[in-house]
Amino acid sequence: MKKILSLFLAFIMAFSAFALCGTAADDALSGVYAMQDDLTADDGVDRKISLYEHNGTYYLFVPASVNAYLADFVVSDATAKINGVAYTETKKLAEVFGDKAEITLSLGGTDYKIVMLSESKVASVFIATESGSLDFIHAQKGNEEEGFIEIADPAGITVYEGELEIKGRGNSTWEMEKKPYNIKLADKVNLFGMGKTKKWSLIANHGDNSLIRNVLAYEAAERAGMPYTPQFTPVDVYINSDYMGSYLLTTRVGIDGSSVDIDDLEGETEDVNKEDLDTYARGGAYGTYAGLLEGTQKWYEIPNDPEDITGGYIIEMELANRYAAEASGFVTTRSQPFTMKTPEYASKAQIQYISSYYQKVEDAIYNGASMTELDKLVDVESLAQMYLINEWASNQDASLTSTYFYKPAGDKLYAGPVWDFDIGFGNNDSNRFGNDYTDPEKWTVCYNRMYRNTVFGSWDIDEQPTVFNVLTKNAGFAAETEKVWNNGTKAAVADTIKWATDVYVPFIEGSAVANAIRWNVFDTTDVAAIKTAFSKETQYVIGFAGVKANTISEGVGKVQTDAPETNAFVKFFKGFLVGINDLFEKLIVTFDLVNKI
Repeated sequence: MKKILSLFLAFIMAFSAFALCGTAADDALSGVYAMQDDLTADDGVDRKISLYEHNGTYYLFVPASVNAYLADFVVSDATAKINGVAYTETKKLAEVFGDKAEITLSLGGTDYKIVMLSESKVASVFIATESGSLDFIHAQKGNEEEGFIEIADPAGITVYEGELEIKGRGNSTWEMEKKPYNIKLADKVNLFGMGKTKKWSLIANHGDNSLIRNVLAYEAAERAGMPYTPQFTPVDVYINSDYMGSYLLTTRVGIDGSSVDIDDLEGETEDVNKEDLDTYARGGAYGTYAGLLEGTQKWYEIPNDPEDITGGYIIEMELANRYAAEASGFVTTRSQPFTMKTPEYASKAQIQYISSYYQKVEDAIYNGASMTELDKLVDVESLAQMYLINEWASNQDASLTSTYFYKPAGDKLYAGPVWDFDIGFGNNDSNRFGNDYTDPEKWTVCYNRMYRNTVFGSWDIDEQPTVFNVLTKNAGFAAETEKVWNNGTKAAVADTIKWATDVYVPFIEGSAVANAIRWNVFDTTDVAAIKTAFSKETQYVIGFAGVKANTISEGVGKVQTDAPETNAFVKFFKGFLVGINDLFEKLIVTFDLVNKI
């Protein structure tokens, strides 16, 4: 009965989402589109824009890179009439739509209302998949397809065109209607001054109606001087001529060109083995529940290692329920899973080295080491910067997931780069462990405790403090955060808030309006109403950022001890579940079931 009910609810939700967000134009209008012939790319992707239907109205979302005075309005049906006049000769968009930007198109006696939106000021990304659809990519996140891409600046100038590979990305964001993607270009290219690399991300920001939360964090981190901060630019994305919405084109966390400047340990390992590393057998604890087993590691049985395996590594704090899906990693003795960003396919020796190294860092933090001692293992200034940006954003994920560290060869560990703030700046109303992440006058990240999925499912059951929770109880670290805040981060935050208000929000407004209609963000298609709603969203986020900056300025340097208390009954119940879960883990280990269930 539960399965039937679940399927029924899933169907209803899917149908509702479909109805709310509209569809691509029906077959009768498949031959109606905009095309800028003189700037069409030569390699298989066009600046072609199909119609999009929402509540009976058809929209033509025209990006800045398509000029209404140069682009044609193509109608392949010989019976076509526009506003009652036969459309016998293809004309330019500007001539067809005029100042009103709205027409009635008649095909075979049926009238269609078509609205042209062309207020966007941002760059454009046009992608054509080989299959001509996204069905294969959307079927499963890891599915990858080849295709072609053209990227144009707001003036319409092509900055890159060529082959690409595209696949889905993200965790919770992948489950949303508007999907995020990773793309890999055929060549390393410096797009919009963001650095030379092949690998890029298209961040959907579908859970952030303001579209600026990631931007605020990245801009502030960059202005504060945090190394390898993701670079970004807003873009309108079209795939197979369908408008997909407003995205953030960003560099990715990795070692490819524009990101973290460390040795390519995975590449060096491939060189000494002369094989693709993912062809080797897996080793260690890699089963479904491996992320729950403290002190375990998982690796690939790679026979040969480079001479120096002290770097480079990029490791990511991750949730236990996501750990099993990743290739390599380890779990600390205090239950924090780490996955390997690079080398993704790590040898046993490499995993043993980096897990042992981080364990020393964790032990030092939880044992209250002085900052002088801790700085021998991990760069304390980078830890303070990472904490401050996350605290400023009230980022619920901080020191739980999407929290990165990197280690160059022969060097200590560093915190960074920053990543993923779409549920920050008041965009999460869950009350985890008593923290109110929607109140900018409250300290939050310093009170984060581990989010630990157990054998029972998604339960916040572990009262174990995170590393930032522990560090902020250390007077030496509190003093370090005060120094870092007052020596540049505070000013970077203030400058970012002003820049977002005066420059960025006005720049993306047109793109945000089109995105809001495409995905029914504000439950209206009225442009004036959308602009008002978008303004309220951005003002809220910027206001939150300003108040939280004042909160930090007033309290930075103090040891944070005023933690919210968990309800006594809830704490007892969670403790009971932890006990059962720990027993289950012991059974897994005792009977060697870790890779069998």
